[in-house]
Amino acid sequence: MLPDLLAKVMWARDHEDALGRGRPCWRDQAALDDARLNTLDALVDYAGAIEALSWPVPRSILQEIRMHRILCDPRRP
Repeated sequence: MLPDLLAKVMWARDHEDALGRGRPCWRDQAALDDARLNTLDALVDYAGAIEALSWPVPRSILQEIRMHRILCDPRRP
């Protein structure tokens, strides 16, 4: 289960990076926003699976979740 969720995280990160690398004038902001939300969802699912095993969630994953929450909706705490 964890390998599948990690693969989902990796794919979502790659997709977001690919969309973000485009020239600013050619970027589709709605597609980039959707990709960021997909990455956030994948990270949250992965962290939840780790927590369900009573393992500590790596700090880097928690930081990335916080960053994506800010990017997706800056009003969220």
